[in-house]
Amino acid sequence: MYIQKIERAFCLFVFLFSFFNEQTAFSQTKDQIVNLVWQGVGGRQGWNEARYFMFSCSTNLKETFSEEHSFLWDRSTGACRFEGTNEQQQKVIVLFNTNNDKGKVFIDNKAVNNKDSTALIILPVKMTFDHETFWLFPPKSLTDASRLIVKDAELIGSTRYNVAEVQQFPTDTVPLKSKVYIDTNTGRIFQWLTLDEKERVMYKFLTSGFKDVGGGLLLPTVFIDAKSGFFMKFPIVSALINIESDKLSKP
Repeated sequence: MYIQKIERAFCLFVFLFSFFNEQTAFSQTKDQIVNLVWQGVGGRQGWNEARYFMFSCSTNLKETFSEEHSFLWDRSTGACRFEGTNEQQQKVIVLFNTNNDKGKVFIDNKAVNNKDSTALIILPVKMTFDHETFWLFPPKSLTDASRLIVKDAELIGSTRYNVAEVQQFPTDTVPLKSKVYIDTNTGRIFQWLTLDEKERVMYKFLTSGFKDVGGGLLLPTVFIDAKSGFFMKFPIVSALINIESDKLSKP
């Protein structure tokens, strides 16, 4: 009887040791998560050397500009050019700064001089930019360790993912957050969950279409929520070192 008790205690010790050892092996600190994200996008160099980004987007998210559109963004100064079409199929160009709500609007190459009308166009364009760059550029949203909340790693199929939460931009005064699943081997982001204030899943995006957009910078360009039908697709994404000087100042 005494020997049996010792055997049971030893088995329990081995089980607990294995469990906690596995948890320690797969748990990550915030800095380790950040390093893994950098690994997944090809390293810091490609991001640091690219001052400008040009990308186009087609999406059916309610928080973004509904028609297909494009942005040209100076990451250093925040200067940005938006091109798209409105519901009347008129060409819309917005020259604005991503760091504030100021800018100029042109409809069919004619300046909109009314301040209220200008603001009504700039605000949704800037919101569109904030949302799309949040998902498209992991270095922009996931490399500030202070913004991350590390969760327990999860096993999906045969692949283990590190999981972290990050505060997303507020929409209609409702704070949102994202739960991101990062492949522990490659650093690539497998899945984004957008959660509302009650922890309900709004979007469940699976990522695909990883591309080298320049300088070895690898980004996912397709985000699809198969259950709801919501999607974001970025057919053009380019990291640029130089652009035409007047692209961010003239229509």
